[in-house]
Amino acid sequence: MGPGAAFADRVSCHRLPGGARLAVLVNPHAPTATVAGTLLAGPARATDGRFSVPGLVAAMLDRGTTKYSRIELARELEDHGLQLVVRASASTPTIVSFSAQGLAEELPRLVRLLVEVLRRPSFPATELDKIREQVLGSLVREREETSARAFAALTRGLYPAGHPLHRRPIEARENELRALTSEELAEFHNRAYGPATIALAVVGDVEAGRVTTLLEGELAGWDGAEEAVFATDDEGVPGSSEGRIQIADRPSIDVFLGHRGRLLRGDTDYPAAVLANSCLGQSTLTSRLGMAVRDGAGLTYGVYSRFFGTLHVAGPWATALGVSADNLDRAVGLSLEVIAKYVGEGPTEEELADERSALAGSYRVGLATNSGIARELVTALTAGEPVERLDRFPEQLLSVDRDQVVEAIRTHLHPDQIIVTAAGDFEG
Repeated sequence: MGPGAAFADRVSCHRLPGGARLAVLVNPHAPTATVAGTLLAGPARATDGRFSVPGLVAAMLDRGTTKYSRIELARELEDHGLQLVVRASASTPTIVSFSAQGLAEELPRLVRLLVEVLRRPSFPATELDKIREQVLGSLVREREETSARAFAALTRGLYPAGHPLHRRPIEARENELRALTSEELAEFHNRAYGPATIALAVVGDVEAGRVTTLLEGELAGWDGAEEAVFATDDEGVPGSSEGRIQIADRPSIDVFLGHRGRLLRGDTDYPAAVLANSCLGQSTLTSRLGMAVRDGAGLTYGVYSRFFGTLHVAGPWATALGVSADNLDRAVGLSLEVIAKYVGEGPTEEELADERSALAGSYRVGLATNSGIARELVTALTAGEPVERLDRFPEQLLSVDRDQVVEAIRTHLHPDQIIVTAAGDFEG
């Protein structure tokens, strides 16, 4: 079937041992194979509030397994031209994501190494010490990162302690990291990792039946993984906003204006909500905020808005901008005015037409490569959406009318709930 056919007709879906879900798309036009996947083992699985554990487990997976040391695994990958990456992200706290790619003829080796890393990590103490020092070093640097500090303060002002989107103070994370042991990581892995929550997409010059057989063989006998229950304490009271965080010798101030989000991928109004935000702040160059705060008033080099996370746990909606200390109050005031006016009147038909075309086109361009297709397929599987989503979403964007966008604005954008956090050198 040709590449112009609908994805729904080209993708085959399979259920693997232990419950893993697999989508395969055959693309014989490049001699490669790309694997993308997720597993519900992210920070939100830390039921005891020790949110560093899931991230550290993900970082340790390729640091040694029952069969390979870190060096042996790295050599095996390098010698055969293979790439393998596993990561956890605070912005998508329910999942660990992974990707792997190489020549299609190396697919059996690629699958074997991927499952070995996910299934049989050994968590060697020496490697844990190295990772620990790397993460502690990144936290030292984070102290000087104005954007990271301002966004963390925003999350603490919006979400209660114990919520996976509440970013704890750096000192608390440092203390936890120093105390973690290999045994604690292994315990979390035994509890959270298993095929039941794995979603996989394989795209390339492959045969769907062969891919299924390879994965069935590697996953056979792997149980593990308790039912995925996410620690999302929505009942607690958020801490008070820190407002302004002083960081010496950082004259550029990073600012976030945001409130708790309600948008989840798969919601019926998702396309309309994405368009609503796009007209307001998707682009510094063409959106309402950019035209007013950057071009009109000259108060910032960059300003944008977005929904920070829509997979399983709704993240905040926020506007971000960088300003000088002298322009801070004016830039914040103008941004709030633009947001309030936009919520009151909605986008013009011209704005909406431009963003419809831009977003639909961008989405289609993202599906022009094996890796782009694999990422979107696995995200659809993870969100519980059918693979038809790859065909439907651009058409849904193009068919959204202004009334639907106005309704999405009323549902998802709330100027009266916005809090403001900023980090930089206010005194220099």
